[in-house]
Amino acid sequence: MSMQQLEEEKAKLREVILGNSAKQKISDEDIKQRFASLRQQIQALANSPAYDLSQIDVFPRALGNFRIRWSLLSPADCVFYMRALIYDIIHRHILSRDIFGLEASVSPREHNQETQLDHALGDFEGILRENEVKGTLISDWRRATLKCVETFRPAPKDRSGAGGDIWNALKVFARHGQDSLKLISEIRQLCDNAFTLRLLTRQSDDRYQFELPEVGLEYDPEEGSVEAYGVIGGGKESNIIAIPFCGALMKYTVNEDTEISCVLEPAQVVVQAKKS
Repeated sequence: MSMQQLEEEKAKLREVILGNSAKQKISDEDIKQRFASLRQQIQALANSPAYDLSQIDVFPRALGNFRIRWSLLSPADCVFYMRALIYDIIHRHILSRDIFGLEASVSPREHNQETQLDHALGDFEGILRENEVKGTLISDWRRATLKCVETFRPAPKDRSGAGGDIWNALKVFARHGQDSLKLISEIRQLCDNAFTLRLLTRQSDDRYQFELPEVGLEYDPEEGSVEAYGVIGGGKESNIIAIPFCGALMKYTVNEDTEISCVLEPAQVVVQAKKS
């Protein structure tokens, strides 16, 4: 059998393994629109009239320096900080995770500690990547596993601790008389939408990643992966990140042993003022 015939047989086998899902294409535009919608929801939550971010007494007096710094922030900067906090929680719990949407867990016989299968699968994918397994093999395995999960026990909603962490951060700012159940429901919907978005990105041959730049990082505007939306406290704009309030949406196209990166949406940040 010639090399060309071998390649054709390999392609046919790949099609069989992945089934009809191999013919489905995840649209960049669909991902971008859903991500933009998620950003808008976070912005609306941080700007909600249900919360008063100008309150200082909500902080324990032990946080004296932080209380002072918060009191000196402009209302706009307070909102940016809250948007950053909400996004960071969603990023850590959902968007940065290699999820499979599997709700089931197992208790191995050797010990009583319960193992979350979804986490274990994500860890295994990370091991494959760390050991430089071919990107095409990893994407084939991921999509075939996701196909199996669809027939097994998929989780219809987010089951992480993101919603609880966001509510714990916001509830101290809730204005008197607000319906806490309604506010919690809005947060849960936000997390469910983030979960749906992340699961959608996982169903592609390509690797979509949400990447959050660090505070204090100096970025190169020419790279196009970071976009500044203001200067904390005002002044001339620098290239040093003060508040990363939304991460970048990146796409890595798998090409045998290499990946080609593309910025679909830059990270949104507030920068420090230039030192005079």
